[in-house]
Amino acid sequence: MHVDTLYSPPVSVIIPLHNEEKTIEFKLRNLLKSNYPEDHLQIILADDASTDKTLQKASDFLDKNPGLNIRIVRAQEHLGKANVLNMSLKFCEFDIVAMSDADSFWAPDALTKLLPYLSDPTVGAVIGQERLLNPGQSWITQTEKTYVGLVNSTIRLGESKIHSNIFFHGLLAAYKKRYLESFNAEIDDSGTALDIVQKGVRTLSIPDAQCFDVFPATWRGKTSVKARRASQLIQLCAHCLKLLVRQQLLLPKKIALPEIFLFLFNPAIFMCLLALTPIVFVEWFPISLVLLLVLFPVLFYTQTRSVFVETLQNNLILLIGLITFLSGKKFVAWETLKEPRSILDENMLQREGLI
Repeated sequence: MHVDTLYSPPVSVIIPLHNEEKTIEFKLRNLLKSNYPEDHLQIILADDASTDKTLQKASDFLDKNPGLNIRIVRAQEHLGKANVLNMSLKFCEFDIVAMSDADSFWAPDALTKLLPYLSDPTVGAVIGQERLLNPGQSWITQTEKTYVGLVNSTIRLGESKIHSNIFFHGLLAAYKKRYLESFNAEIDDSGTALDIVQKGVRTLSIPDAQCFDVFPATWRGKTSVKARRASQLIQLCAHCLKLLVRQQLLLPKKIALPEIFLFLFNPAIFMCLLALTPIVFVEWFPISLVLLLVLFPVLFYTQTRSVFVETLQNNLILLIGLITFLSGKKFVAWETLKEPRSILDENMLQREGLI
C-alpha cells in the first residue's frame, strides 16, 4: 500500500442537518479549528427541512466569517440523512467528498491524517477513529469507551489491514467521488462503504484521524442509539450474506463470515443461552457454582468487568436490533438525539482542543 503523506487534495465536506440549533455553531467553530488548508475546503450545510433555528444560527455565523467557502442547501421536506446527502452531492466541487454529522467534532489534524490514504489508487474511502467526549460520565459511557477502544484498535484496524472495514459511522468519512454514485439510503454509512468495496476498491479505518462525539449516559439513551445502529448493521450483514451466496461479494470471506455470524446468528444463540441459564443452574448446581467462582475474578478487575458488562449489553441490544430488522422496520428519516446534545457543552470541546 502506498501512502503519500504530502497528499492534501481539495475536499468538499457535507454536513447533514436536521434541527441542530444546539450544535451547529460548535460544529462550524470546530471546522475553523482544522489545520487543513482553508482554500482546499468547500463546506456544504445540507439542511433536511429543519424547523428550529438551525439555519438562522448558521447564517449568523457566516455573516461573522464571510471568507469561508460555505454553501447552504435546503430540502423542503424531511428526506432523511442519506437522501439529503445525495441531494447535496451535485453541489460538491471537488473529487474528494467528506461527510460528518453535526454533533461530531474533528481533531485539528484529522483531515491531514485521514486524506493521505486516499492517495493509494486501491483505496476508495476512509474513516476516522471515534473517541468519546464524556467517557467518565456514567458506567454506561465507561463501558462504551472500553468497547469502542477495543473494537477500533483490534477488529476494525485488523479488517483494514486485511482488506476493508465496512462498518462506517457518521463522525468523519471521506470518499473518492468517482466511486460514490450515491449514499446508501437503506443501510446508511456502512451500506455506502459496502457499495464502494463492491466497486473493487478498499475502505479503511485510520486510527490517527481522531473524531469525537458525546455518548448517552443512560441505559435508555444507549439502547435507543445502539438498537437503531444494530438494526442497520444486521441489514448490512444480511446483504453481505446474500452477495456471498450469489458469489458476488468482493469483501474477503475472512472478514465477512465472522461479522455475518456475529450479527445474524449470535443474537439467537444469546437468547437461547439466557433461556437455558436458570435450568442449567438448577440442574447442575455444583458445576454452576464452580463457573461462578471462575467468573468472580473477571468481575473483580475494572477492565475485564467493563468488557463483560458491555458484552452482555451489546448482545441484548443486538437481539433487539434483530427483532427490529425481522419486523421490517426501516430508519429512513432520522431524528435528532436529544440526550447527547443536552450533555454537550463548550467546556468539553475546549478541553479536547476542538474549538
